[in-house]
This record gives sequence, structure tokens and C-alpha cells, in this order.
Amino acid sequence: MKMKHTLLAALSALTILTAAGCSDKEAPKDAQQDAQTGSAQQESTAAPAAAEDKAEEKFTLKYPQEMKDLGYTEDLVLDKVPERVAAISTYPVMTLYELGVDLVGVPSTKVIEYPADLDAEQFPNLMSEQFDLELVVSLEPDLVILPVGSRDTHEKTLKELGIPTYSISTSPQGDLPLYQVIKNQTKEMIDAFAVSEEQKAAGAKIMERFADAEKKVEEVRKNYEGKKVMVLMASDPTSQNLQGENGTLGSMMAMLGFENVYQPDPNGVQMGAHNSVPLDMESALEYHPDLIVFTGSGDKAAMEELVQKTIAQNEAYWNSIEAIRNKQYIALPSNYVSTAGTNIINNILDLIEILEAHYAN
Repeated sequence: MKMKHTLLAALSALTILTAAGCSDKEAPKDAQQDAQTGSAQQESTAAPAAAEDKAEEKFTLKYPQEMKDLGYTEDLVLDKVPERVAAISTYPVMTLYELGVDLVGVPSTKVIEYPADLDAEQFPNLMSEQFDLELVVSLEPDLVILPVGSRDTHEKTLKELGIPTYSISTSPQGDLPLYQVIKNQTKEMIDAFAVSEEQKAAGAKIMERFADAEKKVEEVRKNYEGKKVMVLMASDPTSQNLQGENGTLGSMMAMLGFENVYQPDPNGVQMGAHNSVPLDMESALEYHPDLIVFTGSGDKAAMEELVQKTIAQNEAYWNSIEAIRNKQYIALPSNYVSTAGTNIINNILDLIEILEAHYAN
């Protein structure tokens, strides 16, 4: 990659110049002794203060425990707060935007609508065939935030180019649901980037939104505790995946008190990144959910249409499930398949309203 070689050459040249600048000529011994004698007392008191000032200038972005468990045990420490940040994931974008961080590049997305005044270059998202890391490098970022799944590819390349990176998780980790993963990494970014009083106030408001959402969840949880839910990710009328309680939507339903009908066998099949497995239609007849929630890649209208086509495709089967027969099912749009960082707060609050409207009818 031409750009890669150019940047590496520049970095090598910078190293040589730095080394040369450190090779000052030795001062006369008498002058050295005078300087040492005259400033010894000053150094003894000034050194701690200077060290303290230098430490304050450092930018430290810590990893939450779940990322440490994945091997990210060393904090990201830079000489100063990054001034040109590129995000290869949508997850940190709104947090950094609200903190007033200078975002030079963000991925295109249909999950959320970016603010009109977000002055950042948009490049194809990571899952697109058009994604090209050179587009990110060309923005000359001093920090790139990217998903942990890119550890052996893009993260490795960026580090070879001397560009600092910080990895985040975009999926559940162990028994930790996605909501908590997002909350934890949001807190770390606020602690690192919120330098001014204005930024600290903005960070506090973000964390208050998490707290307010959790309070609302606790208020309505009693309405749904004990109800069984089946969460299905549908791509076409004949293809559905069953999602467990640690998936994006599954974790939201669990927060609201619903009991997921699918509990993965720890010794059985391994669930994928979205905590889902293909639906076993025969086994599904034994689940007896009180509610079935569908989601997929379309908007709400498209998903409602897909659900109707799914039922019509195999009407005898689906109507043998009591929840379908009694119209106890809901269709949700694509932002319940993949959220975008703090947007999960809006997802949960909207879901509460959708459930309240469903049961009211």
C-alpha cells in the first residue's frame, strides 16, 4: 500500500530527527558544576511540580473489565488529547459528538441519523465491500476507534503505521448484555475526553440518560416479569434466527422482565456474535411464548409486511403457536438488530412505549 510506505518513511525520518536533536554537545564541566550547585535546591522543589504537570497533560483512555478479559490490559496513553478522531464503528460517534470531540471520519449508517452539524467525512461502513482503510488513513487521524473484531486486520495495520487505536466491543461479552457493555465503554470515553467543564457537564448528562432509562425500566418491569418471549430475527419468510437474552433485542426484553424461551445449552451449539441460532421449528412448538418479537433489516413497515408474509407462507405451522394465533406478536425495525452506542437508550424507551401500546390494545 503506497500510503502505508509513505507514512512509515515519514515516521522513520521523524525518529532520526528526534535522535539527532537529543545529541547536544557536552557543556564545559565548570559551567555544569555551577549550574548544578546554583539550581540544586530549585530542582528538588520544581521536579515534583513539573512531573505533576506532565502527568496532567497525558491523555488516558482506559478499557472496561470486559475488554481487559479479551486481552486489552494496557490503557491507551497519549501525550495529549486527540484532536483528529476517526471512528470505524458507529458506537462511539454520538458520545464523542456530544462531548465536542473533533471527529474527522465516521462510518455511513442507516441505524441512526447523524446530526446535521456533524462535520466529519463519511466512509463506507466496515461490513461494506467498499470499505477501504486507506480512506481512514488519508484523514490523518491521531486516534482511530474500531471494533474488537478488527484486532488482527485493521487494528494491526494502523499500529504498524504508528496511528494510535482504541478497540470497543459491539456485542455482548460473556454474561454481560450489550446495554451494559455500551454503558461501560461510554463511561470510559467520557472520563478520558471530558477535559473542560463544559465537556464534563455534557458527559454527566449522557450518564444521566442511562440512569433515567434504568429508572423507567424498573417502573415497568413488574408489568412483564414472568412473561415468556421468543425473539426472532427474520431475513425472509422462510428464514428466522432465534435470539437469546444477551443479544441486542434479547437483552432489552430481559431488562424489562421477560423470560427468554431460548436458553443456550452451554455444552451445545455456540451462539454467534448476535447471540442467535437458526430457528428449529419443531423445538419452537414446545416454547409456548406469551409474546413473539420479530426484527430484521427493514424499517417498521417493511418488518410488519415481512411478518405477515412469514405467517402466510406456512399458516398452519405459525397458527399452531398460540401467541401467533392470538396476535401476540410485534414487528420492530432494524435498529433493534444493531444499535449504535448510546442510541440503545432511545431503543429501550421506544420499546417500552411499543409494549405499552400493544398490551393496551
